[in-house]
Amino acid sequence: MKANERPVLVIDSCSDLTPSIVEGFEVEELHFPFTLDGQERLDDFGRSMPHADFYSAMRAGATPTTAQIPPAAFERVFRAAAEAGRTLVYLGFSSGLSGTFDTAQMVRQAVLSDHPDADIRLVDTLSASAAEGFLAYHVMRMHADGASADDIVGFVEDAKLSVNGYFTLESLEALRRGGRISDAAAAAGAVLDIKPILTINRSGKLVLRKSVRGRKKSMSALLDIMEERRDASRGDVVAVAHADAPEEAAALKRMVEERFSPTEVLELPVGPVIGSHVGPGMLAVVFWGAERDR
Repeated sequence: MKANERPVLVIDSCSDLTPSIVEGFEVEELHFPFTLDGQERLDDFGRSMPHADFYSAMRAGATPTTAQIPPAAFERVFRAAAEAGRTLVYLGFSSGLSGTFDTAQMVRQAVLSDHPDADIRLVDTLSASAAEGFLAYHVMRMHADGASADDIVGFVEDAKLSVNGYFTLESLEALRRGGRISDAAAAAGAVLDIKPILTINRSGKLVLRKSVRGRKKSMSALLDIMEERRDASRGDVVAVAHADAPEEAAALKRMVEERFSPTEVLELPVGPVIGSHVGPGMLAVVFWGAERDR
């Protein structure tokens, strides 16, 4: 295999892209599983279960659970590339939030034991949801233009900490159920209408940036952070994402366009796996900016 040949590009469904974006490129997909009302499903970018149906179930009291991509799914894709003699590049969901990247590394070693000359490259995006999708979108465009594996891996390793993703939640309930905050904190937050502003740090872990009172203030806070941190020298694409909050997402997109005039705004839906942990109503902005701290 030659590093300058066009590789097999693999993404996972925690990138929360739309089917139309994914299907516009030559890319392999790996899907995270989730369980809803006792039935296991695949997070497949909303094809088999519309996102609105998933969030409707959550609002009605359903408590979905999530799992890692199974080793067999990685093995199928990795072995196919190895047997075809093609280089593979996988853009993985943050290792700071899931053991899935460790599973990919384990499967890679198993495939290399049978195909020692295989070229399987795993890249930890240190991102999740729309931030992961934002990075994947740029890579997919590079790949479509003929970028090599070296080009892609070099770009991601250089650029990934410049991906700024900030989001706010409609409710603290999903964080409470996931054990990230206490029952008392969630109850107090509900009474005071507290809206957290969260991000992913340079280790790929979820951190609280600040808290504000009220939904409108939380949306304004996202834009203020964007104003503070944005750097369009890498490109002027912005992503706006939402977990079944289309009207607010449309308003947020308009605010972004009016304030920053980006060349392109991606509108991305938050899928079931991420949605299980943040709940309906999440809003996010993603942009190129100052390198992550902490």
